[in-house]
Amino acid sequence: MFCKNLVKKMNGKFKCKKAKIDISLCYCNCCSDFETKTVKPIKKRSKKQAKLERYRDKNIIKMGFCEACGEYSKRLDPHEVFGGCNRKRSILNNFVALICRKCHENPAKIEELKKKYQTEFEKTHTREEFIEIIGQSYL
Repeated sequence: MFCKNLVKKMNGKFKCKKAKIDISLCYCNCCSDFETKTVKPIKKRSKKQAKLERYRDKNIIKMGFCEACGEYSKRLDPHEVFGGCNRKRSILNNFVALICRKCHENPAKIEELKKKYQTEFEKTHTREEFIEIIGQSYL
C-alpha cells in the first residue's frame, strides 16, 4: 500500500506532501502521518451491455468448428467482429463469430472475418448501409 501523501518526482525520488521533504519508500511506510490511498473498484458492465451479451450468447453452442480456421475446438469464444465502439452494433446485426483462442489472438484472421462479414452483409444490403452502421468499409 502507498500513502496518499507520497508523490514521485521527475528525478525518480519520492516526496512527502505533508512533511514537505524528500523521503525513501521504506521511510514512508514507517511514518506517523501514513494514510492509505483509497482504491476505486473496477466498473462493472452496465445492465444494457449485460443484456445484449446474454442475448448474444442465448443460441450459441460453445463447441464445434472455428469460423476462421475451420478446426474443431471444445471451447469457442464469441467474438464481435467489429469491436470497440461498434460492439453493440455487431451484436445487434449478428456480426458475431465463434472462433478458437488461437484465431482470437491473430489480427490477420480478424481482418479476414471483417471482410467476410461485410461481403455477407452486402449480399442483401448496400455498401452505404454498411458504412452507415459500422463507419467504414473493409473491402
